[in-house]
Amino acid sequence: MSMHDFLYFHIAFIFLSPSGRYWAEISDTIISGTFRQWKEGSTKSETYYPGDTIVHAVGEATSVQWSAGTWMVEYGRGFIPSTLGFALADTIFSTQDFLTLFYTVRVYVKGMILEASTFLTDTGVL
Repeated sequence: MSMHDFLYFHIAFIFLSPSGRYWAEISDTIISGTFRQWKEGSTKSETYYPGDTIVHAVGEATSVQWSAGTWMVEYGRGFIPSTLGFALADTIFSTQDFLTLFYTVRVYVKGMILEASTFLTDTGVL
C-alpha cells in the first residue's frame, strides 16, 4: 500500500458490507467464488464469477457480498489514504484491538515517509 496505489489478495467468508466511498478507483478480479454487488440507488444486484473484473469508480458506493471461499485480487489507484477510515473502523469500533491499530498506522506512516522522501529525491527537491 502506498499513497497512490495498493494491491492485495483477499479470501472471504460469507460477508455483506457497504463498499465505502473513496477518492480511488478500485478493481476486483474474482479468482474463485462469487461477488455480488448492488449499485447505489438500486435494489437489483449483479453477480460476478471467476475471471470477471469489477471496477468501482472514484466516489462510487455500492453494497457488496462475497460467497464463502471467495478469492480475489483487489487493486486500488488514487488517493489511498481516503480508504483508511473505512478500513480501520472495524479495528477501532468493533474489535478495539488498539495494539494492531497502532502497528498498522505506524507501518503505514513509515511507508508514506519513505514514499514522500523517494519522490522528493527523484524530483531533485532533496
